[in-house]
Amino acid sequence: MTVPGITVPPRARFDVVGVGVNAVDHLCTVAAFPVFNSKTALAAYDLQPGGQVATALVALQRWGRRTAYVGTFGDGDAGRLARASLVAEGVDVGAARVRPGVSNQLAFILVDRDSGERTILMHRPAALTLRPDELDRALVTAGRVLHLDGYDLDAAVQAAGWARAAGIPVVVDVDAAVAGIDRLLAHADAVAVSREFASRVTGCDDEERALARLAGETGAPLTAITLGRDGVIARAGGRTLRVPAYPVHAVDTTGAGDVFHAGLIHGLLAGWLLDATLRFANAAAGLKCTRAGGRPGIPTAAAAAALARS
Repeated sequence: MTVPGITVPPRARFDVVGVGVNAVDHLCTVAAFPVFNSKTALAAYDLQPGGQVATALVALQRWGRRTAYVGTFGDGDAGRLARASLVAEGVDVGAARVRPGVSNQLAFILVDRDSGERTILMHRPAALTLRPDELDRALVTAGRVLHLDGYDLDAAVQAAGWARAAGIPVVVDVDAAVAGIDRLLAHADAVAVSREFASRVTGCDDEERALARLAGETGAPLTAITLGRDGVIARAGGRTLRVPAYPVHAVDTTGAGDVFHAGLIHGLLAGWLLDATLRFANAAAGLKCTRAGGRPGIPTAAAAAALARS
């Protein structure tokens, strides 16, 4: 058992089922963040499929895990690109829905050329919202781990409740403090959030105080706050653990959190100790940052493991 209170079933149809968003990302690299009412030339541009849960599943699939995606696609070119990208990776999308006449989720991502830090402008039509009645309970509980991002909150809460009832650990990746998000966090076995999100929801700028409050309010066996270049701080079994990041030349941080969550899930599935799991997740997220976009930079499991050992 890697984390006290979290038991991963030994066998299932899938290793991971993910319920959440997919997107198509317009990656716009700029020499400097544009000022208001100005015109700025791009240093580079690319169009790539992305999305929190979708990208995490792609990473896990590349690392040899069997995954299934539950969510919605638009029926235009962007939606077809997003769906085809998952199919090409081997992710099962049989339970995903296509919304006729609806645009897919899009993101315009401004990437600072020098630091690799990014600012995201996103658009998600309300019609893409996945409803609880559209979920298939048998599919939601067909994995060893359930991964959620909480954007379709009612559906996510329903899925989490089913998973907990079936003894399936629930991993939650949330980055928006939407009303009612506590309903989802109450079902979580593992919660890993950014420093900015933790500060917003707990009201604490101090990392250790924020972590303690997050652990107390969610009751999750594992809580963690990702700290970017400062690594991660986690709490499990009554103890706090800090794991440093690995020095890399950051080109683009887009998708780093998604890949970190994939690394966390990969370690849980493998039955690693928590320290080893967090080191792998940090290494995978760091290596991802060395390439532009959420998915091109996903490292091999061997590369992430080698960096983690260093």
